[in-house]
Amino acid sequence: MKKKKFILLPLLALFLSSCLFDTDDDGLTNWLSDQGMPSNYKVQTVTVGGLKPVSAEVFQDTRPKSAWGVGVVGAVSGMSYDLALDFALDSAFLDTLKKADSASSVLYLRLIDSYYQSEYLPSGILPIEEDLNINVSWILSEKLSKSEFKDLGEIYDTTWLRDLESWKTKKTADTTISVSISKKDSLLVLDLPSALVNDVRKNSGNRRLQVRISAPEASTIYRFYGPGHEKYYPQFFMVAEKKDKFPKMFDVYRSAIISSNHEKCSDCLVLHGGTFDSLVVEFPSKPIMKALSDFYGDDFPNPQGDGNDVRQAVVMAQMTFYRDDSKGESQLGYPIRLDAGSYADSADTVVRRLESYKIDKPRILESGHPNMVFYQGDSVSLQVTAGMRDFINRASDGRSFKMMMRLAYPVLLDKDTVFYDRVVGDSDTLEVFFPHYDYARYDFTSIKENAATLKLWLASKRGEKTDKKVATSTVREGK
Repeated sequence: MKKKKFILLPLLALFLSSCLFDTDDDGLTNWLSDQGMPSNYKVQTVTVGGLKPVSAEVFQDTRPKSAWGVGVVGAVSGMSYDLALDFALDSAFLDTLKKADSASSVLYLRLIDSYYQSEYLPSGILPIEEDLNINVSWILSEKLSKSEFKDLGEIYDTTWLRDLESWKTKKTADTTISVSISKKDSLLVLDLPSALVNDVRKNSGNRRLQVRISAPEASTIYRFYGPGHEKYYPQFFMVAEKKDKFPKMFDVYRSAIISSNHEKCSDCLVLHGGTFDSLVVEFPSKPIMKALSDFYGDDFPNPQGDGNDVRQAVVMAQMTFYRDDSKGESQLGYPIRLDAGSYADSADTVVRRLESYKIDKPRILESGHPNMVFYQGDSVSLQVTAGMRDFINRASDGRSFKMMMRLAYPVLLDKDTVFYDRVVGDSDTLEVFFPHYDYARYDFTSIKENAATLKLWLASKRGEKTDKKVATSTVREGK
């Protein structure tokens, strides 16, 4: 006879979260009954302390990314961000440029209004005043046929981004520009070096020009709209001068950000905001299985059947880590939410999925969300329910428990109990999160030496209501 597996539906699980944190046993009993589980299925809590990771590794995300929507250039928090642009230069204008007495080139980047003019932007960000040293490198193609020139617009972004990973510069030049940006300013103006223009002027015919702009010594990063914006796309001009000026603007075919990590500590667990850096932490199964065995009095992992343990269902799981904000670096000064993910079997393979987050309203109103860094306290708690459910179900194959975390968006309302941006009233938007990433740096190296704590909420038919081992779910974190 096939064993019945417990499936917790996502929408109904939202209701259960209030039961877990706020209500009495009757609320839990009613919820279990609604799911077709017997009323004697109790939700019990098990806490596993002293968990030391068997491995912890940061996976740096430095692959080139499309900047079609928005882009950045500059340096901050141990990272630098280069801007790459792809153009098609037609033969007619190159003939004009070649005959000119002089020529120049300029790139206009429109700064992002919702960032630089935001009421939530900390006062210390603007104004920005600096002499910006930039390095410009470029690749100018051989002469292209009409069909090859036409096909430039058909190159897939994914193909170009992959090619950028092995960028081989043919020419390079340095220049310095004076930057002065306040809230009333909207443009970053980059006068490109004459060496670039002179190299282009020597050639004729249809050409492809790829340009890479670096500012590794910048005091900050500059955020701008990408070529996909309807009105505020980058504008690249080449100007031929012979008595009069003959400027021509060239469309940006493709745009990308190439990031470089300059962290010097190879053993440190450093995450960077604005990227998809991820910290993967792996815990041994033995202490978790022992805690379950001690609590239930059964053998763990499950020694019988097909190896899938359906004797209990993980209703919720939360891992709490020690944190030390003093080793981090935040640009905006707001708390930053951590996204958590875990690993689960799916169709004979292992996939990583982001975890959902259930709200503990009383706890949040009292001390804020527990899944934030750059915040009060010295711990961070991440919910890993789906991953822990899969792990306990399949632990008989000897697997360990593995989870992931990464920096997400800055939090404006740290005690909001809905925790997403929403419309209030007729049209006003309540912003819970700042809509732009904080290009922050956070060092999690301390988790190697400081043990984590796992708390499990488990539904099981073991025991009666009078069972002394039952721990009701009114116990909140920290108690």
